[in-house]
Amino acid sequence: MKELYDIARHELIRSGKILIISHRKPDADTLGAAIALRIWLRKMGKDVTLACTDKPSNSFGFLPYLNEYVTDFDLKKLDVIVVVDSGASYMTNFQLKYPNIFDYGIPVINIDHHASNEHYGTVNIVDPVAASVTLMLHRIFNYWKVEIDCEMALCLLAGIYNDTGSFMHSNTSEEVYEVAADLMNRGAKIGAMNSSLFRNRPISTLRLWGRALENVHVTEKNVALSVVREEDCVKIGAKPEQLSGVIDYINMVPGVNYAVLLNEDRRGNVKGSFRTKNDDVDLSKIAEDFGGGGHPKASGFCIQGKLDEQVCYKIVSEDLSKKSLDF
Repeated sequence: MKELYDIARHELIRSGKILIISHRKPDADTLGAAIALRIWLRKMGKDVTLACTDKPSNSFGFLPYLNEYVTDFDLKKLDVIVVVDSGASYMTNFQLKYPNIFDYGIPVINIDHHASNEHYGTVNIVDPVAASVTLMLHRIFNYWKVEIDCEMALCLLAGIYNDTGSFMHSNTSEEVYEVAADLMNRGAKIGAMNSSLFRNRPISTLRLWGRALENVHVTEKNVALSVVREEDCVKIGAKPEQLSGVIDYINMVPGVNYAVLLNEDRRGNVKGSFRTKNDDVDLSKIAEDFGGGGHPKASGFCIQGKLDEQVCYKIVSEDLSKKSLDF
C-alpha cells in the first residue's frame, strides 16, 4: 500500500490543476476527505477544484469550503483527478455529463474503502477494512508527513464519525478511537458534527421514518423488510432522500439475518439499502447482483422501476417472496 501512497503523492506533486470528486448525494466521509485534501493541496500552491453532481446538504454546514463545490469543469485543463469514497465510477454521476471522464488520458487516483470497488483508477488505494476514507487519509497524511491542521482534523473526524455511526457501528475499531483522539487533540470539535449529523431531523423526516418503521415486518427468510413508496413521501410532504439513516433502526430487529429498505425515488428508480449485524453475511454480494455494492455489512443499489413491477420482486427473489411485498 505504501508504494501506492508514493505514486499518488508523485502525481499530486507534479500536477498544477487538480480535480477532487465527491460521490453523488455526498455524505460527511466523501466531503471530509475531499476538503481535507483540498486544504493541504492549496497550501502546496495547487489549483484545486472540488466537484459533486449534488449540492451538499445544509447538515454539513460545519465543514469549511462547501461553497467551493462545482458541477462543471474543463477536462482539458486538468492534470489529475482524485475520486474519494466511490466504489464505482458511476457513483460520481459525472459520467453522464462527461462520458469519457475516466478514460480521457488524465491520471485518476481512486481512494476508497468499499469491498466492491471496481479499481477504475490509474492509482487505486482501496482498503475494504478501513472504517472510512477519512481514516485512510489520516494514515496517508502521516506517511506523507503532512501536518494536519485544525480544519483538516475537523474534516477527517467528520468522515470517521459519519461512517462509524457516531462510533456505534461494528467498524469502530481501536484504530478509530486512536485516530479520533489524535484529531481532537489537533483541534477538531465533535459537538457541532454530532448535532448536525445525528441530532437534527425535521418533522417531515421523523414522519417518513415512522412510515418506514410502521411497514417493517420479518419475512419467512428471517429478513427485516420495509417498503416506502413515492406516494408515502408525497402524502407526508417529505423527500425520499430523507430516509437516509432509518435502515440502521430497521437493522435493530433482534435475530434477523439482515435488514432491507426498498424505496422509490422521484426519478423512476428503486433504491435498496441493506444492513446486517452478522459477520457471516456479505451484503455487498447481494447488492452487486443489482448493479450496486458497498461493504459486507452495509450495501445498496439503485435500479429503474417501480415497486409494483416484476423487476422489483426480482430484487428479493433469493430471500424474500413476492408475497412479502404485498402490503
